[in-house]
Amino acid sequence: MARKRSSKETYAQKVVGLATVGLPAPVQTVAKSRWGSRILLLLIPALVATGVVTISWSGGLPNITVNKDRAAVVGQEVKQEAIKAAERVRQYGDSNYR
Repeated sequence: MARKRSSKETYAQKVVGLATVGLPAPVQTVAKSRWGSRILLLLIPALVATGVVTISWSGGLPNITVNKDRAAVVGQEVKQEAIKAAERVRQYGDSNYR
């Protein structure tokens, strides 16, 4: 018997909905989807932790700044790590078939 999906919003969707109030409706729709909200809740803290995004408060309002130079550096690091991971997976796969 198929399981019925709940149409109730998750907490992640509610949080992202509040955070995207000022954005255009199509962006809000994607961000508030089940997968969109999960990805944003994982991606935003990672970007802040790596220094790509900086959040500062002035006059009670948040000011969000994107450091393009840092984003390029982090992008290259992620690309290099992905290549290394793919090589390890390839080596592991080859050793299982010998």
